[in-house]
Amino acid sequence: MSFDDIRESAAMAVSTVRANKLRSALTVLGVGIGVVTLTFMVSIIQGLNKAFAEQIESLGSNTVFVSKFDPSFGRPPNNEELHRKDITIEDAEAIRTEGAENIDSVAPIRRKIAADLRYSDKETETPILFGVTPEYEYTLSQYVERGRFVTENDIAGRENVAVLAQDVVRALFPNEDPLGKEIKIEGTPFRVVGVMETLGNFFGQSRDNSVFIPLPTFDKYWRDIEPPLVVFFIILRPHTRAHVQPAVDQITDILRRRRQVPAGAKNNFGVSSQDSLLDFYNQLTGATWLVLTAISFVALMIGGIGVMNIMLVSVTERTKEIGIRKAVGATRADILWQFLIEAVVLTGLGGISGLAVGELASFLTNAYSPLPAFVPLWAILVGVGISASVGIVFGLWPAWKAARLDPIEALRYE
Repeated sequence: MSFDDIRESAAMAVSTVRANKLRSALTVLGVGIGVVTLTFMVSIIQGLNKAFAEQIESLGSNTVFVSKFDPSFGRPPNNEELHRKDITIEDAEAIRTEGAENIDSVAPIRRKIAADLRYSDKETETPILFGVTPEYEYTLSQYVERGRFVTENDIAGRENVAVLAQDVVRALFPNEDPLGKEIKIEGTPFRVVGVMETLGNFFGQSRDNSVFIPLPTFDKYWRDIEPPLVVFFIILRPHTRAHVQPAVDQITDILRRRRQVPAGAKNNFGVSSQDSLLDFYNQLTGATWLVLTAISFVALMIGGIGVMNIMLVSVTERTKEIGIRKAVGATRADILWQFLIEAVVLTGLGGISGLAVGELASFLTNAYSPLPAFVPLWAILVGVGISASVGIVFGLWPAWKAARLDPIEALRYE
């Protein structure tokens, strides 16, 4: 067909749509619902993926995490993990010494959940208490805003000094400068020497609700508390992103040797990078993606069946018109293309309207709910392509039926 023929067929299709507004609207509605479902589901999943990637990136550039627990998202450690041999500061030193060609810095950390902090008549019971070394700042790209961080002298002297994050400052020192003040952590006095810069949230949880003290000082008071209330882990910063996987492989080899893991046995520790966390997350969301995609295609299938039914009715109603067109020289291909283009126009209108509604739903979700929503360009193109494909697939049989009508019998049809 020439471009003029296609344009003429499209114009006839639009005229048919206008002449049968209700029927066409119902057909468009069926396809539109399918495209809305597909667009909205893709926007939610892509929004979550984008938000997760940003949150992981916010933990630090190219960091690697080492713990005796396997990597997980919100899953509590199982009994086997709880009874594993602890990761130790000696392990951190071995990694620092043997992995120097791939690793810039090593930060051993001990963490206690929900420490009680007091100053004067003010109290907060929710901050996370971290025992850290001076390498923590550079390793995680988290720096003090005022004052100073933990120093080597604090480590050597096991000093009772503390660096507060912003939420703790707001809770204990709403109207005064905390630097130099004495606070009590679980009843033990500590001198405030620094205030951290604002870090923001990680999956809805504030990263500014924490307090940092020297690691040996932490061990002096709270080391004997059992996991998961107190856990020890190591965070490492490779030289560049290209060194992340070599660093992971080297750390795994070092720890397997130090922990005497037999050849072929499963690791009794966890090593993860940002990329491995993203891969793990994508595996978790893969099943959800398949289910939502199946739901979307079921909706499109229903819309496509509606298109086929409407087109079959249209062929029956326009049998005499088809006969006249054939009588004046229209070929089977002309008739086939006419009805196929009409079906594509119908489903295309449904796809465009569905995309518009889906975009609006994504915008409202992003603006007025905690769920992130993001519609990528490829989803828009896929939505348009699928709606056109539905018209071709489900309009093919009615178009073929119209093309094969005998012109004499068609002209006699009443």
